[in-house]
Amino acid sequence: MRKDYTPVDDETSAGDEAHFVERHWANVWKSTDGMPNVSALATRDEYRVIKPYLAQLSPGSRILDGGCGLGEWTLFLGQQGFDVTGLDLIPEVIADLAARFPGQQFACGDIRHTGFAPQSFDACFSWGAFEHFENGIGDCLDEARRILRPGGWLFISVPFQNWRHLLRDTRPLERWDENFDPAAGYRRPQRFYQWRFTRTELQREFELHGFRSERVTPIHKLSGVGRWLQWDFPVFKKNSRAYMAARRVLAEVMPAGYVSHMILGVAQRR
Repeated sequence: MRKDYTPVDDETSAGDEAHFVERHWANVWKSTDGMPNVSALATRDEYRVIKPYLAQLSPGSRILDGGCGLGEWTLFLGQQGFDVTGLDLIPEVIADLAARFPGQQFACGDIRHTGFAPQSFDACFSWGAFEHFENGIGDCLDEARRILRPGGWLFISVPFQNWRHLLRDTRPLERWDENFDPAAGYRRPQRFYQWRFTRTELQREFELHGFRSERVTPIHKLSGVGRWLQWDFPVFKKNSRAYMAARRVLAEVMPAGYVSHMILGVAQRR
């Protein structure tokens, strides 16, 4: 596992972790148009992987969307006949979702301490959320196990410590961290942002926290190729026609284990 950091201002560097995570994602969601894009989810990597496991659930099964953001996955799976609750740390996001979609369930809370009753869900999924706590993903996994019924499914995606990152990390820090100056150190305060995992490390975390690891697979290869072109091989201007064409071609030929941006893990509560 490897830590990633992000530059912050002096005030943010000293704040509470939960508040930092909440404010960071509140700013991210404010930068979007605020409308869930439900129609595109059927073709996403996440759905391709989890669809066979969802098919094993009965209609009306309870599912928790941990870290629901704009709520698109909550709405998408609700349309498929599941009883889905969207949970997020940001009060204003949850208030807005509840007002716009009164027929859907949304709740404000921390995925490490959800407040739901033990064994009250048949499945839980969380895309890109478990990794944002410096204590590790164990607290999130323990809470997921607590609220899942025996045999319940857990689906999570986390950043992938792929071969591109592993090779990059062998180089001197100043060669790849633009915020670091070997003479002066870091120009701005740095704060923990996320963990990255190899496939084996995520499998081990599942098993250590009471889950049977079913599958761990790379996803978002196209996005990973884009990052490689942008940061490690900056020949093309980002979002130019040449960049977009190179990204598509390289995504077809590069191994997923080298460049995919995320990994998706499927595990079953023991």
